[in-house]
This record gives sequence, C-alpha cells and structure tokens, in this order.
Amino acid sequence: VLFGGRSAEHDVSIMSATNVMQAIDQARYEVVPIKIERDGRWILQRFSADGSMENLASTGIQGALMPGGSGALATVSHAAEVGSTPSIDVLFPVLHGPFGEDGTVQGLAEIIGIPYVGCGVASSALCMDKDFTKRLLVPAGIPMARSITLQRKETITFDEVVSQLGAPVFVKPARQGSSFGVGKADTAEGFAEALSTAFQHDD
Repeated sequence: VLFGGRSAEHDVSIMSATNVMQAIDQARYEVVPIKIERDGRWILQRFSADGSMENLASTGIQGALMPGGSGALATVSHAAEVGSTPSIDVLFPVLHGPFGEDGTVQGLAEIIGIPYVGCGVASSALCMDKDFTKRLLVPAGIPMARSITLQRKETITFDEVVSQLGAPVFVKPARQGSSFGVGKADTAEGFAEALSTAFQHDD
C-alpha cells in the first residue's frame, strides 16, 4: 500500500491508507505499507491491527521497487546496505493529488511491470486535469458546470468572469485534489485573492 506523497494532500492520503489497510483481511494478505515522504523518499512502515503505523525512518530503511516484473522490493539503509522483502504481488496506490493519482505512479508501475489497483496512466492523467476533463466531456454532451480556464500568465477581470459565469464564482486549481486552493468570490478583491491562493497550488 503506497501512501503519503509529495502533494498538499499528504496527510489526507495517510488517513485514507489507514482505512484501506484496516479493511484488508490480514489473514489472507500480507500488507507492506510504504509511505512516500514529502521529499519523495519511500519509507517502509509497520501496520498493526489497531490501525497504528510505526515509521521505520529512524532505522533508515527505504524501499525501492525493482524493474523486471518480479515485484521485488529492495531495501536500502543509510549505510547503503541493500536488502530485500517478499515480492510485491500488486501495488495499491492510496495517493491523492499530483505525483499520485495523476498517472505518474501508474506509469512507474507500468515501467516496472507490476500490477496495480486503479485507473491506467492516460485516464488518471486526463481526469486529474479539470481543464482536459471538460474538453473531453463537453463535446460528448455530458452536462458540465460552466467554467473558464486561466493560466498564470493570463489576466481576466472579475467583471469579465461574472459576465460569462454569473456570481459568486468558485476558483480551484485545475490539477489539485480535494478542496486545496479552492476559493469563493463575489467581489473583485475576493476574486484576486482566490486566484492568488489557487496559483500557489497550480499554474
């Protein structure tokens, strides 16, 4: 079970993974929890029946999936000593946001040659980007809320937005999950503030 990650949803992912691991029948499956730290390191964890997790970072044990389709998980200590754990049969990503549900981890699993839970690379990447998602769904006749996509280098006034969408308006990063960076605006000042917040999470 892969969780944590480099996105703003790091802590949310930990809670989700805890729920997933509590639901897995430990008598049938051996769960290998791997936490991706905010800096990108993969750290092995221990998971107990009461739902608590023990971080093995203090021992310096990091994990690295090996390519070739064997599911081999190598462990590397701070002393550069290489070990191994039982082979991974399936990768269960419980990651939220960028570097998790946007096709990146899915692509890694494809390259390594290990089965994984969830959508494939293309669908993950497309659905993570709300602009691309709308470009696919609107022509297909699927009802969607009206929207305007704005990049950091572009400018638009609040009055221009209201003339197309009405007020209030909601501003959200195109490639961020949950409610991170979301803002509601019914004034020009509020709109500028909401844009500033959203651009902290995406371009």
